[in-house]
Order: sequence, then structure tokens, then C-alpha cells
Amino acid sequence: MDELTLPTRVNLKESGLRRSTRIKEKQAKASQADTKAHVTFGTRAKKLFGLFTLFSFVSNISLPRHQISPNATFTDRIIKRFDELNEHYDGTINHMHLFSYVTDVSTNEVFTFTQAMKEDDRMDFVSAMEKEIQDHESRGHWTIVTRSSLPQNAKPIKAIWSFKRKRRPDGTLLKHKARLCAHGGMQQWGDNYWETYSPVVNMLSVRLLLSLAKIYNLDSKAIDFVLAFPQADLDVDIWMYLPIGFQVDGQTEADSDRRYILKLNKNLYGLKQASYNWFEKLKEGLTSRGFVPSKIDPCLYLKEGMIVLTYVDDCIIVGNSMKDIDAFVKSMQNGPEGFILTDEGNIDKFLGIEIRHLESNKFEIAQPFLIDRIVTFLGLENNEFNVSSNSRPTPVGKPVLHKDLEGKPRKLSWKYRTAVGMLTYLQGNTRPEISMAVHQTARFSNDPKLCHEKAIMRLGRYLLHTRDRGIIFEPDKSKGLECYVDADFAGGWTNADANDADNVMSRTGFIIMYANCPIYWVSKLQTEIALSTAEAEYIALSQALREVIPLMTLMEEIHPVFPVHITKPNFVCKVHEDNQSCIKMANSDKFTPRTKHIALKYHHFRSHIKRGLIDVQYCRTEDQKADLLTKPLADELFFKLRYMLCGW
Repeated sequence: MDELTLPTRVNLKESGLRRSTRIKEKQAKASQADTKAHVTFGTRAKKLFGLFTLFSFVSNISLPRHQISPNATFTDRIIKRFDELNEHYDGTINHMHLFSYVTDVSTNEVFTFTQAMKEDDRMDFVSAMEKEIQDHESRGHWTIVTRSSLPQNAKPIKAIWSFKRKRRPDGTLLKHKARLCAHGGMQQWGDNYWETYSPVVNMLSVRLLLSLAKIYNLDSKAIDFVLAFPQADLDVDIWMYLPIGFQVDGQTEADSDRRYILKLNKNLYGLKQASYNWFEKLKEGLTSRGFVPSKIDPCLYLKEGMIVLTYVDDCIIVGNSMKDIDAFVKSMQNGPEGFILTDEGNIDKFLGIEIRHLESNKFEIAQPFLIDRIVTFLGLENNEFNVSSNSRPTPVGKPVLHKDLEGKPRKLSWKYRTAVGMLTYLQGNTRPEISMAVHQTARFSNDPKLCHEKAIMRLGRYLLHTRDRGIIFEPDKSKGLECYVDADFAGGWTNADANDADNVMSRTGFIIMYANCPIYWVSKLQTEIALSTAEAEYIALSQALREVIPLMTLMEEIHPVFPVHITKPNFVCKVHEDNQSCIKMANSDKFTPRTKHIALKYHHFRSHIKRGLIDVQYCRTEDQKADLLTKPLADELFFKLRYMLCGW
């Protein structure tokens, strides 16, 4: 048993100092008496206190003489727990790893090769591997060559397996997925790759296109490209080692690795330039068929009577005639590019967003299955939540969150960043009323405290009783483009953290609507400290119009394709603002001593106001929809603005 015990700890304060034998013995006796173990009798007592110590690892309970500061860091807590073990008793328990008690049962469903082979359903992953290899080889994505044919200066890269259990939006298992990737980290810029950038569609464009399709009863279809990236060609020679688990016919795996290598013919996943090559191939296929990319969103392609929106390997097609859409899809399948794709049908469940038709001119978009995942992740699936009797029916309350550096540590074990990530995706797609609540919790992902955890749990309970709700769209063709803007001046300041400059940053909130349908919303802190309410509102107005002005250009591009509502003779955007001083600053060139310090970047939209393209109008605070995105509101006002924005 001696080899399992830890060696005697070195006293760094006295190490190397000269001491007589008498003094050493005296100090040793004093130290032994001072650090005497709390339990030195009986095996049963040792076991009981051992269990108590293990329980202390995952709780806030501390053993006597080992009290932990409430502000201790994670590392401090681990070291303190280890000291408890080391000083309370000797034996085999002392050799346990420091982090063995802070592990958690993972909800991760993405695996490496080694991890996947340890899972109970590993044979399903093996079958997925075989299918992946067959798909690559049947399409000629590589050529097996001998290592002797490798150029002298060529540096092969590794092959990496990635596995995932893919699930439907309701959480049920869809399939086991195996993806063979190249190790792009081994590539050298200027040697085997150059350009890597490829654009990603703006969610504003997605919601605008969905709205247009429903407002004007347009036909729509979604398509998915199978093994999209490898459908593009490579512009340089790249060699790759054989993937784990496979060998050349007639050879052992060891002999295959020693003698053969893969020369890539196609654009494999994982390469630095993979997304760029695929986007260029798809762009060439669309432009050759008469589509023109938008100047505002390069992922939006326009043609008379049809619009195509690309999202990596997914596409939304909207057009006047389903016959024309089917003809376009067939031309992509049978064209010289050799696109391999599947027809996903209607766009009613694009990117996990469910579209429910309520009436002839009304529909609702929601993400109930994502909410189920969030609620389950937070452990609230069996929570009995009574809306009528609950004192906190809204997603956020006062005061506004701050760092709370002296606050109590978290109690629950779920991963804070994961919860924030899911909530961020939800609020950005279908739940604008929780945007402010989600954004303020996201600010503290680095070191969340108990108060931040409670804010997340409050959000989870709110979502639990509004699971099936989203945004109800009831298009009104008489209304064009509108924008509601508001700001909360220095709303985060608190006495508890008065010296933090971030707390006096004002919060901007704005909502862009088309035909009375919200298509884009933002809740975020301003990047500069405003000196007055008027300045905070003016900065918010400027931030909102940075999104509005490009959107106006985008809609002017769409107008020849589909007749979107545009006020004649110009395309005018009505901006609703509830601060008269801000409106006066926006419409006047006059500088006053209190406004001349405002940077020029906040005056960029004045030329559009002069030309009549933007009309800034006063809006009563009670009717300011963007007020929902700037600060915690009283229950009555919150529900009123939620109805005005979301329709429920």
C-alpha cells in the first residue's frame, strides 16, 4: 500500500535552511500536533468521513478547519478539497486524481473515433463509416497512390473521423452520422491553400424571404446538397493519409498505411479552402442560369420570377410558379456541374423553424422542440409552473445583472455557455421578447455567479409555459418598411458595482418590420458612454439605421422580381422614436454645445433624411415596441408590448 500513498510534502518556507536535530524534532512534533487528523480511529469512521468528503466535492459543504471562501476560484476549491483528503487520513484514496470528482455526465453527442468506439451503439457508427467511404469512392473524391509517387516536398495531412447522432427537431434519433474530414490544421498558407472566405446568409434575409413567400402566396421549396463540399474541385494537389479503420484490398491495415496514400481529387471537408471552393462552385452554377447575386447579401440570388437563398449546403427557392421551380431544380441535377441534391419539399420547417398556418392570412413561426431541449437541459421538464399564481411570469426582472464579483457561486451543474448558446439561437429566430434577458446573461459567460444562474432558470421557466409560442405574422400590405428604436440610458448602473464603466453603457433596442411583420431585432449595449438620454437615443437610432439602409437597397433589388410594397415616389422607411430631442437632432444640421461632440459616424443617415428616404416620426412610449428590448418592464407593460410585437 505504501506505493499508493503520496510522498511527504516539502515545506517550501524552510526547505534548505540549517536546523539542528533538536529544533527539527521540536518543530515536527508541533506540526504533527497542529495538523492532527480529525479522524484517527476505526475503519468504519474512515469510510464514513470518506463518503462525507466525496459529497463535499460536489457541494458547498466544507469539513472543519477547511472552510472555503465564497469567492474562491475553481482551482482554489480543487486544491482545498485535495488538502482535505490528504490531511484527514492516509491510504489509497490519496492517489485519486484531482479532477475525478468534478466530472459530469456529458450530454455531448459528437464523438471522435476513440470515443465513438466506446459507445454502446458503436456498430451503428461503423456502418456509417462504411457508407461514408463508399460515397466518397463511388464519386471519385480521391485516388489511391503509392507513397513512392509522392512528390519530394509534398506534406500529406491526416484524415480525421467525426461522429454524431443526428436528431429530428423533436429530439428523436434520425441516424448515426460519420464524417470523414481532412486535417486542415496541417495545411500551409501559400503552399496548398490561399483564399478561405465564404459568406454566410444574414438571418434578416431568411425571415424577409419567408415573409414575402407567405404575404404574396408564392410557391417555395427547400433543397439540400448531398456531400456538398466534395462536389467542388480542388485547385491544388493535396495528399492525405488513409483513414483509421480501412485498408487497401488485399493488404492489412498496417501495410496499407505504410505503402499507400490518398491523392484528393475533390474538395474534402476540413480543408481550409473547403467552404470557399464550394461557394464558388454553387455561385457559378446559379449565375450560369441567369441569377444575379444581391449587392447587399451575396447569398441571395435573384432572377425574374424567382429568388434563391443559399445557406451553405441548403437552399430556399421562392418563385411565382412551382413549375419553374421544379424545372430549375432539375437543371441543377442534370446540368454539367453534376450537383447531387435532395428535394426537401416545402420550407415550413427550414433550419428547425416550424411554420404553422393559423388562418388564410395568418401564420406563426416557432421552435417548440428547441425549447424542449432547453427546458430539459436546465432540468425543468418536470417543473410544476403555475402561471396564474407565479410572481415572476416575465422572462426578466429588476435589477439589471452585473458582474457580482463578490456574489455566491453557482449551485447547478449544467454548462452555462451551452444554455446561453441555445437561448441566443432561439431569441434570434422566433422569440424577440426574450432578447434583452438573453443578452444580459450572455455577458457573464466567463465567470457566472448564482444570480446569473437564477436569471437563466427564470428564462427557462418562462419558456416552459410558452413552449408552443413564437411570432404570429399577420401581413398588412398597406404598411411598408418600419423601424422601432429605443434606448435605456445607463440602465445598468448599480451601487454594488459603481466603479465598472460597462455598467453605464446604454442599451440599444430596435425592431425592423415589413408589412407589420417583424423581420429583424437587436438588443445590445452601446459601445460608447452616452452623456444624456437624447444622445443615447440618437446613438440607438444610428445603429438601427445601419441595418435599415442596406435593407432598403435589398428590397429595391427584390422589387423587380416580386412586387414588394414601396411608397412612391421613393422607398421610405418610417422610423418610430419616442424622444423628441433625438428627432430634432436627426432632422437638424445645427450643432449645439451639448451635441457637437457626437462623432460623425452617428450622422451617416442624415443625407437619407434630407432626401426623404427616411421619415423619423414620434411614437408614444406606451406604443414603443422596442422598449421590450431595452430593460426589464412591469408585467402589464411587458404583456402589452409582447402582444403588439409577437401577436399573443
